[in-house]
Amino acid sequence: MLVHLMLELYGCDRQLLENESLVRRALDEYPARVGMEKVSPVHLYQIETSNPLDAGLSGFVVIAQSHISLHAWPEYGEVDIDVCSCKEFSQEDAIAFAREIFQSDDVESHFVVRASRSLRSETPEPARYEAALAARAARMAVR
Repeated sequence: MLVHLMLELYGCDRQLLENESLVRRALDEYPARVGMEKVSPVHLYQIETSNPLDAGLSGFVVIAQSHISLHAWPEYGEVDIDVCSCKEFSQEDAIAFAREIFQSDDVESHFVVRASRSLRSETPEPARYEAALAARAARMAVR
């Protein structure tokens, strides 16, 4: 099973949405705030498109369970955040952190359950887990 929380925050201060260090910090801290394991650095990009109103910061961080992405549009005072994970998490904590860091109480949220037929279980079967650990160790030894 995969769960996907989609947040849209409206009425955000333009200066917050243009603040690269704040947006980077949001992505950097989000995994811990929702009990996830971060497995990549934050990837953040200044986006310029053919429409200057759509310019802004977009980024993501890979978590062991999937990813967290963010798109900030200063011209619209809007930030969109997706938390996608095969591990359950507190929607309330995810929303509270978004409200706190972007200082907005105008939040729209959508929650979708995906991959309902996935073979991935939250608790792996021991034999399969041990085999995967051994295969990883063998790959690492070759490097």
